[in-house]
Amino acid sequence: MTTRYVGIGGSDGNTGLSWAQRKLTLNGVEDTPVAAGDTIYVGPGTYREMLTCDVSGTAGNQISYIGDYLGTNTDGVGGIVRITGSDNDQTFTRNNCISNTNPRNYRTFKGFVFDGTAQTLANHSNGGNTLQFYDCIFGPMIANGSYYCMTINGAAITNLTVQNCVFWGNRTISSLLNIAYSGAQTDNSNNLVQNCLFFGGGGQQVRIDRMGGTTVKNCGFFFLGPLGATNASVYVATTFTGGQTVTVNNCLFYGNSAALSGQSTGDITENYNTFSSNYTDRTNTNTGANSVTYPVYLDTRWFFELLYRGAGPNSIQVISPFDLASYCALLNVAGTSPPTLDMRGTAVQGSQREWGPLEYDSTLQINAGPTNAEIAAAVWAYGNRSLT
Repeated sequence: MTTRYVGIGGSDGNTGLSWAQRKLTLNGVEDTPVAAGDTIYVGPGTYREMLTCDVSGTAGNQISYIGDYLGTNTDGVGGIVRITGSDNDQTFTRNNCISNTNPRNYRTFKGFVFDGTAQTLANHSNGGNTLQFYDCIFGPMIANGSYYCMTINGAAITNLTVQNCVFWGNRTISSLLNIAYSGAQTDNSNNLVQNCLFFGGGGQQVRIDRMGGTTVKNCGFFFLGPLGATNASVYVATTFTGGQTVTVNNCLFYGNSAALSGQSTGDITENYNTFSSNYTDRTNTNTGANSVTYPVYLDTRWFFELLYRGAGPNSIQVISPFDLASYCALLNVAGTSPPTLDMRGTAVQGSQREWGPLEYDSTLQINAGPTNAEIAAAVWAYGNRSLT
């Protein structure tokens, strides 16, 4: 059980056993080789490669890749840890960010942004056991067509966990999360999707094919379109064997072409969900006794924090969900007659005013309010202020 390190400025000729001796590439550390129980900390930066998984972990000893956003275990600074299929952030070069086609079991990925591919962000084409994805963002995709944000397909996909993740999809993408097998039915798969957000997409947001015993809970599904017979937020593509089902609980379905769709009644068991402003709430799905049609009112404080937080005496301007990334090709591209200030009142940063409503500013704070340390400093300063 070894701790290993990868980061910008490293070398694949290094040992990878400390941050000072970090590897440069993901495949460089994978080929060390990694072993069951290893933890690999990946430092902030963009990694333009496809990680090929070479070995499996074991039960209780996952091989864990952790994107170190806070920088606690790597450079001490932190930032986005991104694996992309693009070499120029405009067109795709690689179909996958991760390839696990053998498959290699007991693997964990946490804290990454996966984007820029044409087809998949994680491809497990022969199934897999105990694959885990935590705290990741999948998308946006570059290409349109029969593609996926993440596809895990193959025999005996069991004990899959996708938790605390965000999926972004365009209107022509097939599925945001595809859990599928084209062969025999897999029963009691124990696959779990929870605490995730799904935005957009043109086919399904979660597609499940021959994977009975999958649970989807406490997720938010928003703005799936266009209308179509097979377009649904949670879609079962093939009728399960008797007694098998996809269980959906505690989820929000808002503004989708369809929310739940099974091939036969009983494919999906739903309860304790809310359905609001969907074109169709259920197809071949019985209504849960405790499900409701309450409107989904989302917290809009981020908007007013964005507009007004920078105007007060203790101004802290905040990042919104709609700011451009530092690696977006649209930064500092010449436009025509842009306003001097952006939506939040930020002046031009760099050579050009950004397109869209928000200017990229690397100095923006993440938190709308002060940190505990800032509060403590303010209290100390107040207590020690001069009264004259």
